[in-house]
Amino acid sequence: MVFSSVIFLGMFLPVSMFLYFIINNRMWRNMVLLLFSIVFYAWGEPVWVFAMIGLTFLDFLFAKRMEKCKSETGKKVLLLVAVLANMFMLFMVKYYNFLISSFDAWTGLKIPLLNLSMPIGISFFTFQAVTYVVDVYRENAKVQKNFFYLLLYISMFPQLIAGPIVRYADIDEQIRNREETLQGFVNGMFRFSIGLAKKVVFANYAGEIATTFLTKNLSASSTAAVWIGLTLYTLQLYFDFSGYSDMAIGLGKVFGFDYKENFNYPFTSKSMTEFWARWHISLGTFFRDYVYIPLGGNRKHQLFNLFVVWALTGLWHGASWNFMLWGLYNGLILILEKILKRKGFDFSAVPFANHLYVLMIMSFGMVFFYFTNLHDIATAFKIMYGFTENIALSLKEQTEVFKYFRLFPVMILANTPIFRDLFGKIFKRDTAIGNTMRTAAFAAIYVFAFVLMLNQTYNPFLYFRF
Repeated sequence: MVFSSVIFLGMFLPVSMFLYFIINNRMWRNMVLLLFSIVFYAWGEPVWVFAMIGLTFLDFLFAKRMEKCKSETGKKVLLLVAVLANMFMLFMVKYYNFLISSFDAWTGLKIPLLNLSMPIGISFFTFQAVTYVVDVYRENAKVQKNFFYLLLYISMFPQLIAGPIVRYADIDEQIRNREETLQGFVNGMFRFSIGLAKKVVFANYAGEIATTFLTKNLSASSTAAVWIGLTLYTLQLYFDFSGYSDMAIGLGKVFGFDYKENFNYPFTSKSMTEFWARWHISLGTFFRDYVYIPLGGNRKHQLFNLFVVWALTGLWHGASWNFMLWGLYNGLILILEKILKRKGFDFSAVPFANHLYVLMIMSFGMVFFYFTNLHDIATAFKIMYGFTENIALSLKEQTEVFKYFRLFPVMILANTPIFRDLFGKIFKRDTAIGNTMRTAAFAAIYVFAFVLMLNQTYNPFLYFRF
């Protein structure tokens, strides 16, 4: 089930909120939220939901055992086993076939592959499970005594499938003690509707053009069309994922939870280092705190640590060579920026050029991210740099672009804080008039998006596959 679906907007969300708010008891509200979270995941993964529950129970037992263990060595062993147990399922369903296929290609052996589908959102909830046991070991979080509350943390439907990655320490207290308010409901649904609009209007339409130029007609596309396609795919990815994060954060507020921000207008960045500090913040902080700093961080082997983190970031996004190349490409860019900064280069010196630099570097990297095989990657690069007969947009390509031309300026402005600041002035928070206007706005957007979806055939959530 996805947020931008008729079944979710028309039935699942209204019913879950109705049953949640008619109960005036914290424990039973949590149970209602847990039940709907399990149903939400089981809707698309009726088998894998039991694996998620089973792994959560293992983490529950390991954490309790760590709390009672007096030996530091014993705690480390328990932590290692717990982390390996969590990563084992992720490895088997996401990476086993990739590694075996690569090994077979090099050696000529024919090792059997596994016929397993990859559960949606497995990387997100696995990383959340890892943060729980690691933070318990580090004594940054208390052991959860109630298994169902731990399962609620892992499976909570607002952020289960595509994040943001929420640390247990951040919402431990909120699970047991939180306050749902009318103000939180209004602000949360307004934030949800903004994310829904990003997804249904911007991401879907940008994705339609990108797919036309990059997938359906790549070999026949012009140089201009491929560049436009990659730029629009970059925007699609941003609006798709930041829109989902907005919806998750908004729904969290509705149910009384405060999730940390996951995007902070990355395209306003002046360098790629700043860009990745603003994009998918929860993943970046995860790798910083659980990989980069333990390796030595900025204290020693900084450039090597960056290389390792970005190789893992590439693999996190997918078990294929194109994602590995994408990760290494970004790691190399960040290493070069670190070296240039040490030599006194200032990326903020030329205000317009640095934003253009970020967009160009990002779009170039999207070649590795979008295309899953080396042949298509090579073809895309060949066309991008003019090794083709068609440079300018063809009449057919112009028609495709101008079909949604009116949306392009709005998409560009939506990558800046302009609309946020404007909405903040119009729909003033914590006032009767502001709340009334926010309620009317989210209701109008909700209905508009619902009607729009009925006529759309292109509606993927890109980060579900991760």
